[in-house]
Amino acid sequence: MFGFPKDEIKRKTFHILTLIYVAAYWFLPRSVVLWGLAIAIFIVLAGEFIRARNEKFNVFILKVLGGVHRESETHKISGLPWTLTGAFLVILLFGEKNLFVLASFFYLAFGDACAALFGKAYGKHKIYAGKSLEGTFACFAICFIIGLIIFGSAGVAGFGTVVLFSFLGAAMAAFIETIPWPLNDNLWMQVLNAGVLTLLAKMF
Repeated sequence: MFGFPKDEIKRKTFHILTLIYVAAYWFLPRSVVLWGLAIAIFIVLAGEFIRARNEKFNVFILKVLGGVHRESETHKISGLPWTLTGAFLVILLFGEKNLFVLASFFYLAFGDACAALFGKAYGKHKIYAGKSLEGTFACFAICFIIGLIIFGSAGVAGFGTVVLFSFLGAAMAAFIETIPWPLNDNLWMQVLNAGVLTLLAKMF
C-alpha cells in the first residue's frame, strides 16, 4: 500500500496500540496508570527473559506476533519494554493531564511511525543509521499537525503563538527521532519531547 513495506506497516500498527495507555493517562487516575504500566513492564520483561533463554518460546512468540518484531530483535530485547518504560517515566515526572505529555505520546505513536514508513518507502536522501530526510520531514509534518490540534484546542494562547510553538515542538521531535540514541528511541521520544515542550513553554 502506497509503497510502504508490509512488515513496517504491521510494526507501526502495533505501535499505535500505545494509544491505549494514552487514553488511560487522560481518563484514569495517575496512580492507576502508573501501577498498570509497572505491571505491564514486569510482564513484558519476564516474557523477554524467557524468550532469550528458550528458543522454542522465542519462535512461538515471533510467529504469533507475525512481523511485529524487527529482524534485529529476533534474539534481542524488543522495543516494547522501552516504550512502556518511557511512558511510565513521563507520567511519573510530568504529572497527570499534561498536554505536553499527551503530545509526546502522539509524537511517538504517529510521528515516529510516519518517519519509518515514509523513510523506508520514499527515503532517497539518507542521513545515517537508516534515517532519511524524507522520513524526518514526514515526522515533522505529522508532529506539527498534532501540535496545532492539541495546543490549539487548549485555547491558552493566540493562533500565532500556537503555530510557532507547534512548529518548534515538531522540529525538535523530528530532530530527536533522527538521533541514534542509546537503549531505544521509543523511550527517548517520549521523555525528551515532553521535556523539550515543557522548556519551550517557559520561553513563551
